[in-house]
Amino acid sequence: MKNRSLYLLLIGVVIILITTMITFAQNNEQVYLPIVGTVQQQEMEEVRGIWVTRFDWTNYASADPAQLDEIVDRAADAGFNVIFFQVRGVADAYYTPGLEPWAQRLTGTLGKNPGWDPLLRLIRRAHERGLQVHAYLNAYPVWTGCDAPPDDTIPRHLYYELLEAHGETDGKLNGLQWDTDGSVPCAVYQRATPASVYGDNHLLAVVIDLVQRFDIDGVHLDHIRYGGENSSCDPVSEERYGAKCFTSEAYKDWQRQQVNGTVSKLYEQVRALKPDLWLTAAVWPVYRDEWDWGVSSGYDSYYQDSRAWMASDTIDGISPMIYSGNPDCSRPYFWTRDRWQTLVDDFQTNNHGRFIIPGIGTSYCTENDFVEIEARIDMARSSGTAGHAIFSYKSLLDKGYFDKLAAGPYLLPATVPEVPWH
Repeated sequence: MKNRSLYLLLIGVVIILITTMITFAQNNEQVYLPIVGTVQQQEMEEVRGIWVTRFDWTNYASADPAQLDEIVDRAADAGFNVIFFQVRGVADAYYTPGLEPWAQRLTGTLGKNPGWDPLLRLIRRAHERGLQVHAYLNAYPVWTGCDAPPDDTIPRHLYYELLEAHGETDGKLNGLQWDTDGSVPCAVYQRATPASVYGDNHLLAVVIDLVQRFDIDGVHLDHIRYGGENSSCDPVSEERYGAKCFTSEAYKDWQRQQVNGTVSKLYEQVRALKPDLWLTAAVWPVYRDEWDWGVSSGYDSYYQDSRAWMASDTIDGISPMIYSGNPDCSRPYFWTRDRWQTLVDDFQTNNHGRFIIPGIGTSYCTENDFVEIEARIDMARSSGTAGHAIFSYKSLLDKGYFDKLAAGPYLLPATVPEVPWH
């Protein structure tokens, strides 16, 4: 009897609560009723890439394996889902070598074994945390500065392989890119000529070796272009072309075809080994200067025809590098939001069904650079791109932006899009 009375009392209380809420609802525009059960958190689909360069964690001394764990954990906690991890800078290796020597930046000595494998360590940690790893390689750079690398490494450095394959003229390697004045540009890099079949096949072999030995999710190319508008007049190019350099516009088209051929060869032969592998490239931020901004362009200044790669279905996606690591703040118009949006829309309109993953920097000469980063993330989403990538890890760390990303534009988790043509 006592239990029956308690039961009737509970029913009465529920009736009173429902009546009260209905009365409240009639006198108010909205009433929010409690939802029974667990609400699943919404999830987005977009590439959230972060470039991790060799400069972000090495300094010609003993590298710390735990530092790579920290890089992965910060990226994962912030909400990134793809790491573009640099494994090749100047024909060297940030992984246990197959075909190229250990990088000098790891220990201070080219070819010296650091005692552990950075790429393997990063892949294991990243996959544990649910992130993809895309091995990021500089394609044509052979060495930094104007001197030659040491010639006592195992494997032997590509510089000397090119020397043996093509010889030299007046002390200059024929297999490097030459300017119209006959010099080998070396202010930043000495670069292999894209006309070298030997150099092309070597790059292909390096990538195949990586794909076969490491559980990478993608290959990401950088510096897949000529060094400048006056390159290249090297003997290898002139011999293969059959005439002097730059005697007509046809020579420039021929140079673009050399780079296109490298990309095509990589796409066809490497993905045959692992069909679900991504092949992407970081490309010059302006395809062609259609707006008379007076800036260099990939197509005209570096003979990089990234649009042709997408049109020929020989790449999965490109990342236009629409940023500057060290912007000239005396020119405040440099990569403003309007220009950034204009360039993204240009690439997106001409993507031929492939992925556009625009690059976002971290420095914009403003009091709050994070506001600029967040605005560009929103702009990329509005433009319908496959995602975006931020350059680079160390700058984000120095500015303390990882937590801001997690609490702001990356608050909702995101999965990497499926590649429909794979």
